[in-house]
Amino acid sequence: MTKAKSSAEKRPVFHCQQCGDCCAGRGGIFVRPEEVGDMAAFLEMDEPEFYRRFVESSPLGNRLTIANGVCVFVENNRCRVHPVKPFICRQWPFLPALLVDAEEFEAAKGACPGINPECSHADFVDAALQAGKNNP
Repeated sequence: MTKAKSSAEKRPVFHCQQCGDCCAGRGGIFVRPEEVGDMAAFLEMDEPEFYRRFVESSPLGNRLTIANGVCVFVENNRCRVHPVKPFICRQWPFLPALLVDAEEFEAAKGACPGINPECSHADFVDAALQAGKNNP
């Protein structure tokens, strides 16, 4: 008879492996004006220079430039602006598409080594809710 794992013994639904794959920004790493301001200040540059060097326009809005297949701020699979990274980056992996669509979540499991492959969609959604409660 196998004993069920307690929640304390379970592997977390997500533990970043620092592979950098999420930093590829497929579809775009969209940025808000206040995020640009925060990143520019963090890098000690003015906003017009930041926009000129690191932001491109798209039909859906401003997004960070992709260089060599990843976000321009990725160096050695580390984010140079991590303390002030954009909201979409802070959300990972709890993106709305993965929370509402179990098939999207299953596809993400195959792409992200940090997502526990044994995790159910319901467990993933629950972990997102718990993370939201802990980070108001």
